[in-house]
Order: sequence, then C-alpha cells, then structure tokens
Amino acid sequence: MLPDYTLVIHGGAGEEIMLNTQVTGIIEFALQTALTLGSQVLQQGGKSLDAVQRSVEALEDCFLFNAGKGSVFNKDGKNEMEATIIDGSSKRSGSVASARCVMEESSHSLIVGDGAEEFLQGLEKKEKPVVPEYFYTDIRHRELIANLSGRAKSINNHPQTVGAVALDCWNGLAAASSTGGLVGKLKGRVGDTAIVGAGIYADDKIALTCSGDGDVFLRNTVAQKIASLYHNESYGLRQACREVMTEHLNGICAGIISVNTKGDAIVEANAGVFFVMSWLPT
Repeated sequence: MLPDYTLVIHGGAGEEIMLNTQVTGIIEFALQTALTLGSQVLQQGGKSLDAVQRSVEALEDCFLFNAGKGSVFNKDGKNEMEATIIDGSSKRSGSVASARCVMEESSHSLIVGDGAEEFLQGLEKKEKPVVPEYFYTDIRHRELIANLSGRAKSINNHPQTVGAVALDCWNGLAAASSTGGLVGKLKGRVGDTAIVGAGIYADDKIALTCSGDGDVFLRNTVAQKIASLYHNESYGLRQACREVMTEHLNGICAGIISVNTKGDAIVEANAGVFFVMSWLPT
C-alpha cells in the first residue's frame, strides 16, 4: 500500500455572483474531473509535480474558468495568460504559458512576451502550439465590451485563477497555478500568478497558491510572507495564512489553498465565492 497523499485544487476566488444551477453543476463537474485526474497520478505513486500539472491543465480546458480556454481579454482584445509550476523538493520553478518547459528546458525562471514564444518554438521537443481561437469564448468577449463601455458591475464577476497544491507518497510538495488576469487589463500586464512568492510558493515543507486581486498579492508578496511565518515564526499553517490575510488582505477579494508535509490542508478565503475541492489522507 502506498502512503496517503493530499491534493487540493481551486477554481478561483471572486465577489458574490449569481450562478444558476446548470452553471454551478458544470463548475463542480470540472473541479471533480480535475481532482480525479490529479489523484490518479498520486494513487499510482506519481510525483506531486505531475499531479498539480494534470489538475490545472484540466481546469484550463473548462471555459468557465479564467485560465486557458475562457481566459479574459486585455484592452486590445487579446488573450494574455500566465502560469507557474513549482517543484517544492528542488525549489525549481517555471513561469509563462508553458511553465514546466521553462523550468525543465531553460536556465531561467520566468520568460515573457515574444521571448516566451521564441523559446517554445526552439524546443527540441516542439511543443504543439495552441491556436488563438482555442482561448476565445463569447462570455469573455461580452465581459470585455461591458468593461470598456463602463457597464461592467464588477471586474471579478466570474471564476478566476485556477490552482493546485499536492503532497505525494514520497513526501514531495508541488504547486501550480494559471490565470488569464483581469478583464480589460493593460497589454503586457503580469500579475501575481507568474511571480513565485506573490501568488504561489512551494518548498520542501509547504506549498500554496492564491487567487484574488493579483496586484495586491504582488505588491505584498503574500505567498512568501505566509511561508516565512510558517518557517521562522513557528506559526501553524492556518495561523500563518490568517495572519497575512488579516494584515495585508483585509477587505480584499482573496482565497488561499495550502498543504504541508504532514498532509495538513488549509483553505482560507475572504471572498464571496471560492471554488475548492480536495482529496485528503484517510
């Protein structure tokens, strides 16, 4: 028998929104599918890194989440996305549209813009590019029009960033996250998802990923502060999350999932909606 494992996934934090039964059902099905796929990796003795990647990729394929297919548009009507994956054991990370490739195939941690596209084109493995049409959805286009015309009631009126954290049977931790950012954002805007220590973090003792107002997470290095409290101040996992949320995220739309090497899983949020599912040790 393989030891127990832990997997927690989220579909984003947002303001209070009205979801009909059909939409809620689709979201729950997508989360369950992503959790199942990631859990299968761990059940078979796979690594946490592969599990979080598999879960996040599954959520990216659901048009209702603001990641991958269904990502929101910038002011120029283009989809710009960001993603990060972190191997806690080696403390290696990669950030961009094909985050794991950056981690494993380059000496860098973050590549953006034209450089990211050229990097992917030059890979010997030749990752299959995704055509722009894959990301487009009518829902997001209508949100962009409403945002630019000033009719939008909220910039966070839909599921946001997706993410996953996992502990495998080898005691390895990993985290992954993906987002399309804010509706109508400026071209080239990068939020907390692509910055290790802002909206995502993992090492050999803790893994966490966040969702909410990315610029606030970025300015306050939220993920790093949580990890520092957990490591250096003898805070428990939940206590560390709550301390940072109280001090830096009071009144801010925010959600955090985290796991440690004991298999403790924490979900903390001060958002109207935070979509979460988990597989915990028995």
